[in-house]
Amino acid sequence: MMTRSKIIPAAEAAGYPPFALVLDQRNYGRALVLARQRLPELAQAVELELSRLLQDVEFSIEMNLCQGTGLDSWLAEPGRLLLHCPVLVPTDSNCYLALDYTGVHHLADLMLGGQLSKAVASEDKTELSASELRICSRIAQRQLQAMQQRLFKEQSVLPATAVKQQLESEQFQYLPLKVRLLLDSEAISWYLWLPQDFFIQPEDNSSPVQIAAVDAAQWSHVPVQCSIEMARKKVSLRQLQDCLNGKVLPIELHSAMALHLNKERLLYGKVAEEGNRLVFQITDIVTREQEQ
Repeated sequence: MMTRSKIIPAAEAAGYPPFALVLDQRNYGRALVLARQRLPELAQAVELELSRLLQDVEFSIEMNLCQGTGLDSWLAEPGRLLLHCPVLVPTDSNCYLALDYTGVHHLADLMLGGQLSKAVASEDKTELSASELRICSRIAQRQLQAMQQRLFKEQSVLPATAVKQQLESEQFQYLPLKVRLLLDSEAISWYLWLPQDFFIQPEDNSSPVQIAAVDAAQWSHVPVQCSIEMARKKVSLRQLQDCLNGKVLPIELHSAMALHLNKERLLYGKVAEEGNRLVFQITDIVTREQEQ
């Protein structure tokens, strides 16, 4: 007897959760779930860090995930400040912070005087002072450092800089958050875009490479871009400035150097000398167990 497939009535379909067919969407959904679980402790970490900057100011931090497309429209309106913050932990990536000019004005008041002055309408304030930009950059950097410390037990955020162009983040790669600094009778809001790597590991985004299942002969003429990481070192801005002035920066080469194809780590090896040139000698193939 042929059994009929079950058809869900339209009235009940809304009650079923949607299933993401694309891998990026599924990873994005996992990142959202993990981020939602950790938002309370991240808000606590940011509150503690900003309390060191905003001394003698009583406030609390509230943090929520944003949904929908309204944020893009808000960002496109005049009177918005967008900051770009390069981060090196957990991977080399970028974070973004945006707020309106009124929020910038209020944050500067709290940093410099501890009291909010009369609000300036966004349409009346056509540009920001150097002090206001410096204060917002510092607040962006410090709160990202607090999040990194809570999530990864280390921190590395370069100074934030203002950008003029519209934010064009890769789809399903960034999680937008709304942060609210709550005072007694006022609230200052801004938005953060965090890469999903803050909540799921990059290795989780792809399955192991099955080299044996691929017939590489027919693709042997196709060029691919590979990179070999010989060393990695965290430096201060002062050390970078010293390098520009001619000083030498000492580094130590990795004992096992990784060969990357795009962002995927495939091989380990070492640099050897052959004749009058340097060559890369493969010593091991990266397995899923090694990545974990």
